[in-house]
Amino acid sequence: MTVQSDWAVLTDEKRQFFEDNGYLVIEDALPPDVVAELNEAADEVYDREKAADRLEKTDKLNLRNCIVHHDAFLQLLDWPTTAPLAWQILNWNIQMITSHLIVLPSGPEPPEEVKRKGGYHRDGGSSSREMTEPHPRILLKIAYAISDQTDPASGATQLVPGSNRLFGRPAIDPATGHPRGAINMNVKAGSAFIFEQRTYHGIGRNWSGFPRKTIFMGYAYRWVKPMDYINMPDDLVARANPIQKQLLGAVSDPLSFYIPQAQDVPLRDLVEEGV
Repeated sequence: MTVQSDWAVLTDEKRQFFEDNGYLVIEDALPPDVVAELNEAADEVYDREKAADRLEKTDKLNLRNCIVHHDAFLQLLDWPTTAPLAWQILNWNIQMITSHLIVLPSGPEPPEEVKRKGGYHRDGGSSSREMTEPHPRILLKIAYAISDQTDPASGATQLVPGSNRLFGRPAIDPATGHPRGAINMNVKAGSAFIFEQRTYHGIGRNWSGFPRKTIFMGYAYRWVKPMDYINMPDDLVARANPIQKQLLGAVSDPLSFYIPQAQDVPLRDLVEEGV
């Protein structure tokens, strides 16, 4: 594999950890100035959606296809410390399947019976019900912590290590109401973590006193339909670099999603030696 000097490298140790556990943490994935820029963008989008009365009843922002809502989000599409791990785990024949901004406001500390509920699920919609076990890996997401989520009360993503290898649902721990072995992804602002669609995960409750802000960028094989868009706006594609164009799903012919055409997959030349 040809690796650019600023690309993140999936070492054998990290690959094995991901295979075993279904997730991987990338500390300090974003520098402070980019975190500040994304924070400002998230706040701007939140205020805009609130003014338009498009928040959920708890004032939660659950914005799909967020990449079209602010220019600052485009840079995450091929961010060098994280995105290369996606095409090293899957392969070069991928595109973005979703971009998802969640702003979870802080509220009062919930009662114990609410804390025991996590909404754990696998990604991919109905695919996990329609595919026979064992499910293949078809997509993954990179979660960027835009706010500090080190406080256990911050509403951080919860996931179940090793559940990517499970048949069926994970066993529940009667003491907590959560799957056995579930952990909170209590990472600091600027850190990121990757998890695949077979890894059971859920969203926590936030009573930290601060909003929890996370951007999820999802990637899948190009023959999997995107979750939250059909075609990207022409103006967004026009200002994208060649790799970003591939990841935005730009193609010369629809058949290229199944039989890749060289002009549509510049990642191939960068990833495969001798091509």
